[in-house]
Amino acid sequence: MKNFFIKLILLCFVSGFLCPVSCSGQENLDYNRLYEDMPILDFMYEAGFDPEESEDYEKYFISPYVLIRLPVVLKNKKTVLLPGYYLVKPEKKDGYNFAVFKQNGRIKGIIPVYKKYIVNPAEIFPEPEKPKHKFYIKPFVYAGNVIKWPFSKIFKKRNPPAPPRAAVEFELVGNDRYYDMGLYVEDSLYKMLFIMEK
Repeated sequence: MKNFFIKLILLCFVSGFLCPVSCSGQENLDYNRLYEDMPILDFMYEAGFDPEESEDYEKYFISPYVLIRLPVVLKNKKTVLLPGYYLVKPEKKDGYNFAVFKQNGRIKGIIPVYKKYIVNPAEIFPEPEKPKHKFYIKPFVYAGNVIKWPFSKIFKKRNPPAPPRAAVEFELVGNDRYYDMGLYVEDSLYKMLFIMEK
C-alpha cells in the first residue's frame, strides 16, 4: 500500500511537468495573432436582415435571443458596436461559428467566434433553491398542487417554452488591449475577441 502512494505521488509530480498548461485548462493565447487571423463575415447578411428571425420567434412568447449591454465601443475588424443593448444570436454557417448582434430587428454586426466550448449547464445556471414553507403553510401548498393536478396538461400546452438560458462575461486580455467576451447559451460557451475603442 505504501508503494502505491509513492507511485501515485510521483505520477502526479511528473504529469505536472509534462503538461503544465494544457492539463490545467489555462491556455496561453497569442491574442494579437488570434485577432489578425479572424475572418471578416459581413458578406453573410448583406441586406442587414436575418431571414430566419420569424422562424426563431415562432414558438416563443419573448425573444429567444440573448439580451446583452455593451458598456463601451467595441471593434472587431471592420465591425464597430456602439454602447447599448443588443440581441445576440449564435450561429454556424459555411463552417464558421459566429454571433449576430441585432438592434430593432436590424443586424449591426457579425462577430466570429474564435473558440466554442461545451460546458456543464448545471454549473453555469444552478437551479434556484425551493422555498421552505412553514409547517402551517404546507397543507395549503399541498392542497393547491392537488387542485391544479388535473389541469396541468391544459396549462402545459398553453405555456410557451422558456427561451434558452444565457449569461455573458467580459475580460480584459492581451495587456488590456483586447476585450474577451464569453457568451454562455445552455451547454455552449462562445468566445469572441474585440478591440476596445477609446
